[in-house]
Amino acid sequence: MKKKIAAILIASTLLAGCATNKVSEDKYSGFLNDYSTLKTTPGDKDSLGYITPDINWSQYHSIMVDQVLIITPDGEQKTDGQLLVAIADKFEELIKQDVSKEFTVVDNPGEGTIRIQAAITSVFTSYDDKKGYQYIPIAAAVGGIKRASGSEKKSVRVMTEFRLVDSVDGQLLGQVVDFKSGEKKQDKDSAILLADVVPILEQWAQRITDRIVGLKEAAK
Repeated sequence: MKKKIAAILIASTLLAGCATNKVSEDKYSGFLNDYSTLKTTPGDKDSLGYITPDINWSQYHSIMVDQVLIITPDGEQKTDGQLLVAIADKFEELIKQDVSKEFTVVDNPGEGTIRIQAAITSVFTSYDDKKGYQYIPIAAAVGGIKRASGSEKKSVRVMTEFRLVDSVDGQLLGQVVDFKSGEKKQDKDSAILLADVVPILEQWAQRITDRIVGLKEAAK
């Protein structure tokens, strides 16, 4: 089955001298239905989240994981970009792998099942110089195009949006927008590799599991 991929999101430039990863509204993809409830996650300035109040989390024992998408605000979809497919597939694999440690992973909706819907909304590299970021769109990375910079160091940066819903009635349980940087790379001419992104995906997958487990424990 071919993976549906939205048009490539070309990251816009940040204000000159701005060296922060904090998520801003102009980076929202439109994947989530409502961003107005999102609040900064305690202890993580790059993560915004929302948990629906008064949910009986103890009722959930199974997890259904939707196909992870690469998505942009215009909604256009196409099936190119081997690296994009690899990133989305790997994230889906890691989510299933991690949640399976605590929950039964299922393929169909049912009572007591949380549905995880996730999207990768930006993947790019930026050079860590104070003069302002230079961005390489993911399309350029896939094509092997490189850009030089005054700085030798650059980092892969990835943004995700995901939501948890009840698999039966679709009620929103929680949602998150998160923006993370990978390890710095010394080779200024290297393109993005899947290996550069995997540590970020692993962190997200674990945090999804930990958060759901924590909510279940608190509901007991």
